[in-house]
Amino acid sequence: MKIKFFILSLLLILMVFTVTFSSINNNNRLVQINQSNLSDSISMISKDSIINYLKLVDVIKDSMYVGNLDLFNIEKNIDNIDYVKDSNVFIGINSSLEIEINERIPVIELKNLNVYLDRDGTIVPKSKINEPETIKFFGNIDSTNYRKISNLGSLIINDEFLNHHIKYIFSDSKEIFIKSKNHDYNIQLGSLEMFKTKLLNYKFFYVTKYDKDIISQIEKINLKFENQVIVEKE
Repeated sequence: MKIKFFILSLLLILMVFTVTFSSINNNNRLVQINQSNLSDSISMISKDSIINYLKLVDVIKDSMYVGNLDLFNIEKNIDNIDYVKDSNVFIGINSSLEIEINERIPVIELKNLNVYLDRDGTIVPKSKINEPETIKFFGNIDSTNYRKISNLGSLIINDEFLNHHIKYIFSDSKEIFIKSKNHDYNIQLGSLEMFKTKLLNYKFFYVTKYDKDIISQIEKINLKFENQVIVEKE
């Protein structure tokens, strides 16, 4: 019994020593930091810009010992970049610094402010290196409705029928309208409430009532009233 206890104790001591030695050895490793440390999931900002920014705020250098890397601080500063939703910074295989970035995805372009809104309704600056697919919005909209208009943009982009039919969204400061891509009429949404149901009604109307002669005479399709599609002809 005493021999077993002695062996177990010895094994435990060896394990602690090995882990401690490995940790010390790992912390003393010198790693190079450059754009190769970043994931390939970003398109709105260059890898060089991120690396240069992290150097500017003094959280990284060209080369650093692993033990001197403040992963939390690196991550916090990356998350402060307007194009970034969140990030994950960790030490990978062979003690390499790994930076994974979850980028904000623009869905609406606010033309009057010259900015994008992402899926969450958060403002995203224009990018110098990429022009993402978005739905353009003309006119003014209160910031309290950013999330709703972004949800509308996401719906249009991800719906094959709507993406094919809708050119842009605009507001007359009172109500929301949609410009048809293939026809001369406007679609009057009214408010952003229940926009999914309103556009579903429009899809049903278009598919079931489509006729070239009738469509060409339409000036406006009013969806503002619940479960109604009101057609106004020229």
